Amino acid sequence: MKKIKNSWNAFCNYLKENAKDPSLIRYEANNSSSHGAGLTCGVMSVLVFVVYYKVAYAFCTVEGLQDMKAHAIFAQNFYLNPDEFFRTWLKVPHMLWHLVTKTFESRLGVPLWDAASLSFALFGLFAFGIMTWFLYGFLKCHTGQKRLAFASLCGAALSFVGPLIMAWFSDPYAGSFTPNPLHNPTHIASKGFGMLAMMAGIDVIRRYRNERPAFFQGKLVYLWFSIASLLSVLAKPTFMYMLLPAGILVILLDLIAAAKKQLLENAEQKERQGKKKSGKHGNASQLKAIWGAAWRLALASLPACAYILTEYVALFYYGTEKGTSAVITEPFYVWHFFTWDVPTSVLLGMFFPIWMLVTNLGYFYKSAEGRLSVLGYAIGVLEFSFLAESGSRMDAANFSWCMMAGMTIFYAVALYRLMLTSLQEKQSKSHTAYLIISWFLLFLHVYSGLSIYDVFAGIL
Repeated sequence: MKKIKNSWNAFCNYLKENAKDPSLIRYEANNSSSHGAGLTCGVMSVLVFVVYYKVAYAFCTVEGLQDMKAHAIFAQNFYLNPDEFFRTWLKVPHMLWHLVTKTFESRLGVPLWDAASLSFALFGLFAFGIMTWFLYGFLKCHTGQKRLAFASLCGAALSFVGPLIMAWFSDPYAGSFTPNPLHNPTHIASKGFGMLAMMAGIDVIRRYRNERPAFFQGKLVYLWFSIASLLSVLAKPTFMYMLLPAGILVILLDLIAAAKKQLLENAEQKERQGKKKSGKHGNASQLKAIWGAAWRLALASLPACAYILTEYVALFYYGTEKGTSAVITEPFYVWHFFTWDVPTSVLLGMFFPIWMLVTNLGYFYKSAEGRLSVLGYAIGVLEFSFLAESGSRMDAANFSWCMMAGMTIFYAVALYRLMLTSLQEKQSKSHTAYLIISWFLLFLHVYSGLSIYDVFAGIL
């Protein structure tokens, strides 16, 4: 019994330390130069741009109709003539990537396949920049240090991670999915804007928690959230399908916690003084702050929600998907089109972030970004597991994009936690072993993601 009690106490102490605010932990000094950091970021930018461009061009020029080629042909049909534009918009309302491609093709005279590849690479580069800002901003917020080189290296890793490839074990495409589906331009186009909206949402949560914002200062954070969420929906609505419900849940959990604390506070005051107090301080002010942030975020979400509704009506009532609708299926029905072993598929696609979650439960439970990433991925999995489009559209598995958006933010937060852990002072042998295992798992995902698209077989 004593050993069990000691083990339990050790586990509780671990969770307590693991949930500590990262700003309270001591970190190694930053000895890198600003010139070296700028050079590293530049090299990583070129690498991301070249790989994305070459992958896109390969998909455009191979035989058979691929996502990239089909979307490029749709882009060519966007004309300034209102009737033609509206007719094409009814087919693809999420048309941000298409408009950029069309501009390169029609206004700059770039050949269609090159225009599609250039547009894809630029959106990929933008997503890399946002990922780097996400990691850099949090590192600066928690450690007080400017670590651009480290952030850009990890931002590049997040641009290439994919499901683990084990040719002897499973087909890499067999239901594992990936946060970087480089065959689909609309997901990559929405990725950077979706991350930007998440960063704005995290700052709103940090502000009402009385924590220092990491990315945006002042009340303009709501404007940035509104713009980023709308642009994400214009590129592909599925990122917001995942992020908005996850954000609502995080804020709702904080509202419930603050309300419980206020009730306890008022009950204690009543017991001590014999009468009920108003509770206009402490937890009451916290509750007011959360509610204020909630309705402002709701207003900021209106443009994105309005476009989602307009797009849904246009596509399913007047466009190419007329007669189709979203339906509820039996569990994993569509997922089973790709694999019958869903748990293995999840593990192949998410081994690194799941490993980080299991070994950092306190951080993911306590922090705003941790909660948002876990809930976002869980909601994406639920949407893919139970929702589909009716008829012949069901085999397209379009709700899988919600899950892949959740994978994107889960990977980003998991990698950030690993970066923080790597920078801590006083590292023991067990800590060093943990870091070696964790970084090995991450770069195994990076290698696998690049291997899926044959980057090592001549694409560069």
